[in-house]
Amino acid sequence: MVYQGGGAPGAGASTCGDALPRAALPSAGGAGVLGAGETDASGRCGVIPAMAEAPAGRPEMAELLSLLRRVAKDGEVLVAISNYTPVLNGMLVTWVESVKRAGVENYVIVAIDDNVQAWCRDQGHNCWHRTTRPPKAQDNTGDNHAISAAKFLILSDFLEAGVAVLLSDVDVLTVSNPFERLYRDHDVEGMTDGFDERWAYGMIDGFDDPTMGWARFAQIYKRFAMNSGLFYLRPTRPALALMRRCADRLEREKYWDQTVYNEEMFFMSHGDYRSPQVTVRVMGIDDFMNSKRLFKTVRYLPRADQPVPAMVHMNYHPDKHERMKAAARYYFDGDASELMRFPGGSEPGS
Repeated sequence: MVYQGGGAPGAGASTCGDALPRAALPSAGGAGVLGAGETDASGRCGVIPAMAEAPAGRPEMAELLSLLRRVAKDGEVLVAISNYTPVLNGMLVTWVESVKRAGVENYVIVAIDDNVQAWCRDQGHNCWHRTTRPPKAQDNTGDNHAISAAKFLILSDFLEAGVAVLLSDVDVLTVSNPFERLYRDHDVEGMTDGFDERWAYGMIDGFDDPTMGWARFAQIYKRFAMNSGLFYLRPTRPALALMRRCADRLEREKYWDQTVYNEEMFFMSHGDYRSPQVTVRVMGIDDFMNSKRLFKTVRYLPRADQPVPAMVHMNYHPDKHERMKAAARYYFDGDASELMRFPGGSEPGS
């Protein structure tokens, strides 16, 4: 598989000399964030310059730029992408309530249908109406998977605008300001599905093939996949290339978006294949927590010893909204009764 699309790293595509001065938007904030044309210690390029005006024929980008000038504090935003279903079942309501209770003002709900846009306007939420269709290749994969497959193209718009973006699925509860927990020193900073330090951050393990005799043992590297529903992107050319490549593959292949996301990030260059060369940081498992970590481990610790996460993603459990509401009562109101009634896994007694 050889990537042919725009934005891939290559001659002239990732040099810092083509970076223009940032104009319309503030630069992405935080320690370690580079300005346009700057390089880090390894010589990697800085952020994509801010888009001063929307390209001709793309009125939706003009609307996005107008919103970002108002909302994108320090050049970065928290983004959720949603159709109307999470409004009807209340999950998007819980999502945005937690965001506001955590004091996050630089958020954007990307409404992919008219009903979500109308609801956002009625409620006074920051909203961008981005008409899109799920990739044709993802037909009959279910509503959630189809929306997830479309998100990479949507996120590309934010990066093209020169804005850093923290993507959050709507089954994520925001407990405290997540922007205060970011390092901003890599292209991608993402939540892991790993639930302890070894599975989250990686381990060297052994492989045994007795037929090899003296050379029967070899070393392998193992860790859990990065979750495609909670990650932060600096607006760099490699990050944009990653989003475009994921979008391109999901347009052509019936595939789980999380698998594509991890393959494109981590498969090494070989032969004619060249990776997008993104740098990746794993988010702290107790800062950006998955629901297996919370329900299997953290809630059983003495309260004084429990870490307080910035965000909790209910990715491991089917009863997502009920667990979100229970976690909200726990972290915002100090009521542990609801949180403790759920099984650790999906089965009673687990």
